[in-house]
Amino acid sequence: MEQYKTLVNYANFGALLTYILGRVLHMGILCWIGLAIMTLSSIWTIIHWKQNEKLSNYIAVAFLILVGLSFLGI
Repeated sequence: MEQYKTLVNYANFGALLTYILGRVLHMGILCWIGLAIMTLSSIWTIIHWKQNEKLSNYIAVAFLILVGLSFLGI
């Protein structure tokens, strides 16, 4: 289970970088890829809420809020 936590943490970091690069470079496809990875990794984290650290859980919720705000165009 520990290896999945590490993988999800790297996926979150990569998704955030991809999303930020997409926003800075005005490349919609990078934004969408970053949002998709954030969504999948956040859902996985929330499904396994009790096995994760508090910080990982809070980051997952923050990423889902970011995804929701991005879909609303904010």
